[in-house]
Amino acid sequence: MAAEYLRDRLARQGLSHVVVESAGTLGIRGRPATPEAVETLRRAGLDLGGHRSSGVRAEDVATADLIVVMTLAHQEEIEREFPAARGRIVLLRAFERGPDPIPGAPDLEDPIGRPLEEYAARFEEIRTSVDHLVLNLKHR
Repeated sequence: MAAEYLRDRLARQGLSHVVVESAGTLGIRGRPATPEAVETLRRAGLDLGGHRSSGVRAEDVATADLIVVMTLAHQEEIEREFPAARGRIVLLRAFERGPDPIPGAPDLEDPIGRPLEEYAARFEEIRTSVDHLVLNLKHR
């Protein structure tokens, strides 16, 4: 949900040259988004129907200027597997309060397996954080 919303916000801000990729640490490839995630974004006017999961790849990490993760565990796993990524990883919710990331940000809880209302609540956290992240990227 975060990547699709980020792509949309970047395009609206004239930053469509920024490349956004979505990848998970579990290495699961080719799975569609959950129906709840698709519905949540549909309600926001976005189409997640074509999304397919992919795992983090070395080439993704090597070329990324910024790696945005949902949890501290994701950050630690990427840093363990790709030590050169240190310093380029930030938790999404570090942008929750504004365009300057704050230390000690909380994890974004994964709503998988929960009702649609949980997806909507997580999307509101995503929306706020991504809006501030876009402001940050505009001033880089």
